[in-house]
Amino acid sequence: MSAARMTAVIAGPGTGKTKTLVARIAYLIEERGVSPGEITAVTFTNQAAGEMRRRLEARLGGRRAVSRMTIGTFHAICLKLLGNVSLIGASEALGVAEVVLRANGVKMSARGLLQAVSRVKNGASLEQAGLEEALYTAYCAALQRLGALDFDDLLLEALRRQPGKEQRFSHILVDEFQDINDTQLALFDHWSSGAKSLFAIGDPDQAIYGFRGAGGRCFERLLEKYPDTRVIRLEENYRSAPEVLDAALRVIEKNPGEKRVLHPHCRPGKAVRMVEAADDFSEAVFIAKEIGRMTGGVD
Repeated sequence: MSAARMTAVIAGPGTGKTKTLVARIAYLIEERGVSPGEITAVTFTNQAAGEMRRRLEARLGGRRAVSRMTIGTFHAICLKLLGNVSLIGASEALGVAEVVLRANGVKMSARGLLQAVSRVKNGASLEQAGLEEALYTAYCAALQRLGALDFDDLLLEALRRQPGKEQRFSHILVDEFQDINDTQLALFDHWSSGAKSLFAIGDPDQAIYGFRGAGGRCFERLLEKYPDTRVIRLEENYRSAPEVLDAALRVIEKNPGEKRVLHPHCRPGKAVRMVEAADDFSEAVFIAKEIGRMTGGVD
């Protein structure tokens, strides 16, 4: 992996992350002569994967040019790698959790158990997830008896497989890198063992999936592991008015790391208002009503 070129793009809000990732893929194919079959692009939603595929088709000349690329979420890519596996459905998983809870005499919701198990499988400790080891073991054993995997097992099973030097992982790109959790980061490392180039793009100030085990320190960890990483900062904003950027910078400047810089390319707009609500529910009601007002009263 030491021979691979690692590039980290730290993008501020409104600086065009998806366009940048598409441009990088196009560069690999058009300028570097990389075969599409050597490229894997990881997204965090199926919708984002679809959008990326459409943009690449428009850029590179249709579906045929993109068909051999691997584009998808971590889970979708792992499912493709594992092949014919039995994946347990959401309702069936709830049923298994209820049986495990009854057998162990634990008063806890089945959904709560599944959420705690998911946290553990995504890198949290049993203590951090608030889960007893006996319950975790019992749930995993129940799935094993069924010969089934749950959603998180897809990643863990893919991790257990020898990565080899699969052609599809010659050039790996990850979108929204700030949303990556410990298990997904381990997969990124696992697949990278024979890679020729690595590319990660995201904004640590937009890390909102802490409840899934993600954290804004992912870029710091990346730079610690790969100190020769080339870092590119996208600071030109084409989406928001200067007033919005100024307010955003006042908030995120308190986050750890280098000083944040954003250059607006939109005309000045209205002043930013700050609303203090009594609680979370009141805040949500205000936001919903304000969206309705701004869109012409659509309910």
